[in-house]
Amino acid sequence: MGDEPDAGISEDECWQTYVGQGVRLEINAHRITEGEWALAVVNEAGVASNWLEFFATGEAALAAGLKAIEEEGVEAFTSIEGFDYLQDGSKDGERH
Repeated sequence: MGDEPDAGISEDECWQTYVGQGVRLEINAHRITEGEWALAVVNEAGVASNWLEFFATGEAALAAGLKAIEEEGVEAFTSIEGFDYLQDGSKDGERH
């Protein structure tokens, strides 16, 4: 990894920044209910990969997100296929 990761935790959310291969990914967990935490990994274009399963704790969710990045590689989270409107040169969210 490159830069020191930024991380934090509060009562209802946890987050960690992953930097690797020149890419920054945000790993975000937020509490749905007691004992149920949702997980998302958000890339630099703002595209989120959301898990369908819930986790018992925020820390468990962050660990699962980090494990997925390490096992699947950064590329799995940086593709904006299907999100063409996010690419430079597109205007006002129009698809080309």
